[in-house]
Amino acid sequence: MEKEQILLSRSNLAKRWGISTATVDRRVREGLISPVRGHKTPQFNFYDVLKAEGTDASKLSPFERKRLERANNELEQRVTELEEEKERLKRQLTKIVAEIMPVISQN
Repeated sequence: MEKEQILLSRSNLAKRWGISTATVDRRVREGLISPVRGHKTPQFNFYDVLKAEGTDASKLSPFERKRLERANNELEQRVTELEEEKERLKRQLTKIVAEIMPVISQN
């Protein structure tokens, strides 16, 4: 039975490591990590990421691995929700500033 692959996008890997996507590309060129073949955009196997980070994924029980995967997915979803909320608030703030600018300009 083939093991299910958990993939991280280049931008998710960059966020995880606290680096830019350009630095991820450089680390690929340096051979520190390799993307999974057969994908249109670079995708990185989660277990390869753990290995590059110096974590021995084989020491994780299947239950712990599943728990961490679920927690990772929940955190990624929360990040997306917060980014959407940030954009909504930016739009509201822009609208408010546009409404008060004529009043400020009159003084």
